[in-house]
Amino acid sequence: MTFLRDRRFYVSLLTLAIPAALQQLISFAVNMADNVMVGSLGEAALGAVSQANRIATFMMMFIKGVSAGTAVLISQYWGKKDLPRIKAVFAIGFQVSLAVSLAFFVFAHFFPHAALAVLTDSEVLIEAGIPYLRLVAWSYLLYAVTENFIVMLRCVEIVKVSIAVSTVSLFANIGANYVLIFGRLGFPALGTAGAAYATIFARAVELAIVVGFIVFREKRLCLKLRDLLIGSREMWGRYLRYGLPLVAADVSWGFVGLLKGVIIGRLGTDAVAANSISDVVLDLVMMFMRGLAAASGVLIGKTVGAREYEKTRAYAETMQILFFLSGIAAAVLTLLLRDVVVGFYNVSESTRAAAREFLFYGALTVWGTGYAAGCFQGINRGSGDVKFVLRTNLICGFGLVLPLSALGAFVWHVPAAIVVFFTRIDQIVKVPIAFFRLRGDRWITNVTEKS
Repeated sequence: MTFLRDRRFYVSLLTLAIPAALQQLISFAVNMADNVMVGSLGEAALGAVSQANRIATFMMMFIKGVSAGTAVLISQYWGKKDLPRIKAVFAIGFQVSLAVSLAFFVFAHFFPHAALAVLTDSEVLIEAGIPYLRLVAWSYLLYAVTENFIVMLRCVEIVKVSIAVSTVSLFANIGANYVLIFGRLGFPALGTAGAAYATIFARAVELAIVVGFIVFREKRLCLKLRDLLIGSREMWGRYLRYGLPLVAADVSWGFVGLLKGVIIGRLGTDAVAANSISDVVLDLVMMFMRGLAAASGVLIGKTVGAREYEKTRAYAETMQILFFLSGIAAAVLTLLLRDVVVGFYNVSESTRAAAREFLFYGALTVWGTGYAAGCFQGINRGSGDVKFVLRTNLICGFGLVLPLSALGAFVWHVPAAIVVFFTRIDQIVKVPIAFFRLRGDRWITNVTEKS
């Protein structure tokens, strides 16, 4: 395995990765602020919001799957500088995402009790989560539009706007949370409902910034309103062939995440709250890895689209080394931060102890996340190896993670921390799978070629 010494490669990679990582950092800060502020209302409030947000997470995975399907096409067409087809692919993703988010909105807004009852059998958590879920569902529609714009811009190497969006959203969300949750500046104290209003406000601000940028500043694509409504039989065909497997991969993995939430939701209020805390820490340590994966997907896709396959292979080998090193760093950082972050929360000592234990097991798996997720979400997706990503997610999710987690929780009755470890064990199993897949050339597929 070679390690590139081409300075231009690292400049290109970091130019894309750092803004994406900063966006992850800002998103983390928003989630952390949400968790800490809601957590001050008690374990029931924190657990209720955490479970309700699993629905939002599933919806986001669906939308990210749709945008990932467009990203593999857009990044390769960007290698060809084929702007009309880029617009046609984006229109498909925009229309599908809007339809998906509308379906989730209807379910969460009009049937919140049924939605939460899927995730937990605790009536305390369900009743506490209903007001939050009914309101926060409005943010789904705003998120779907913004996410597709951001992904499209990243694929054509326009990244600064994502930092602006995330930064403004950070302050908008934290400020609105403080005012509406606790009742400041003359507003009533709304508790968890205040957190929902704050999320809606932040999503609206994000959308306004992105739309403003595209209308008044963006000159590379010159996107118009009519471009959102165009249809292309050729692009629909390519999207169904190459994009749909990524939609299925992310949706299936989102569904696995939802079912993991169902299992954890039946381990008790302390376990749900502790898992919410540990998720925040793991999100923090994985932010650079996710940025690196997103950047890798764009660069790999661009070289494949331009038919520069030798460069594709060289890039992929260097990226794998970077993914592995970032995973090791993330594991060490998890252990260093677990006591610090847990100390921010106003929760019981039993919940604190559980969160620390969850994070110990999280550190045992996150090193694998760095390598495997980087490969699958970056290299394999960008190179058009979409069906392999789908097969791996299905086998690992439904053949390993869910059966093992369910057996641990309901048959073997192992400690909650071991169940949480089982929910993440695929990240270790995927390491050799990713490594051996990237030997040879089977993973390189030019999705812009006629077939």
